[in-house]
Amino acid sequence: MTTIGLIINPMAGRDIRRLVAAASLQSAPEKMLTARRLMAGMAAVAGTEVVMVNDYEGFGRYALHELGDLLPVRLVEADREPSNGASTTNWARRLEDAGARVIVSVGGDGTQRNVAQASLAVPVLPVAGGTNNVACWTGDQTAAGYAAALYAARGDDPLVVGRQAKMIHVQLESGHEEVALIDAALVRQAYTGALAVWRAEDVEQLLLSIADPVRPGLSNVGGFFQPVYADDDAALRLALAGEGAGRQPVLAVMAPGLIVPFYVDSSERVALGAQVPWSRAEGGSVALDGERTVVLRPGEPVYLRVERDGPFVLEPRRILAEPAIV
Repeated sequence: MTTIGLIINPMAGRDIRRLVAAASLQSAPEKMLTARRLMAGMAAVAGTEVVMVNDYEGFGRYALHELGDLLPVRLVEADREPSNGASTTNWARRLEDAGARVIVSVGGDGTQRNVAQASLAVPVLPVAGGTNNVACWTGDQTAAGYAAALYAARGDDPLVVGRQAKMIHVQLESGHEEVALIDAALVRQAYTGALAVWRAEDVEQLLLSIADPVRPGLSNVGGFFQPVYADDDAALRLALAGEGAGRQPVLAVMAPGLIVPFYVDSSERVALGAQVPWSRAEGGSVALDGERTVVLRPGEPVYLRVERDGPFVLEPRRILAEPAIV
């Protein structure tokens, strides 16, 4: 039996950008349709089973009772509390411990960040299911499930059919470290609030591991200056400023249905491992993958760097380009 771990984040795609932009609500029924499509693809490879967490919201139990006709579903126990970022990290570890050879995670960039925090030895296949899905596969979900099952059954080399992701490391003065997969932002507000960043005027600095002109979010800003992609061994730093001083605005897609102007003061390509220092005399916060996460005291420094030491991420196109022999 070949085991695939499946994570469905109940909270992905439900933040404030449903009110301030035109992002779609990722409802529970839609997420279960995503699970059905993924599992239909996995079922095409004989001897595949899915392992899920017996989560508080009941996605695992639903899959066991309603999708078990597609292929075997096994549940593992976890803390029974409403889902959050820490629980997603814990789920990824539980599924790896349960024998999963690959973790398929459904959610946006925030979900994939939480999975990356688990420091898994097995690769992941991140599937879009949130607001900003820069770190995610956005193609057909049935094909993604089929690719995951083929990978698990054949034992492909993850560096042949995928890549090791870049990771943004954020070192605080206390010694505590946070990470992000796609973007880190120095934000003016000294609170986390509704978490999501959607106003251009709130952002002073950006460090991007990926700067993509066709995906929404803070990554989109850098994509219009110097695109940086997942395979590029580099990052992009941007210093932003207010309107004026002859600066021309750069329009960026901050969220689905929301285009806002940014005024870029300077930009530079940054080598992997190079340290980028930030601080604000008035205090502020650091947003990670689009969500305010760390509050900074006035003048408190924070040091950032980008390394290629993130999770191994599978690419369905590369897997399915190989003969489907198991």
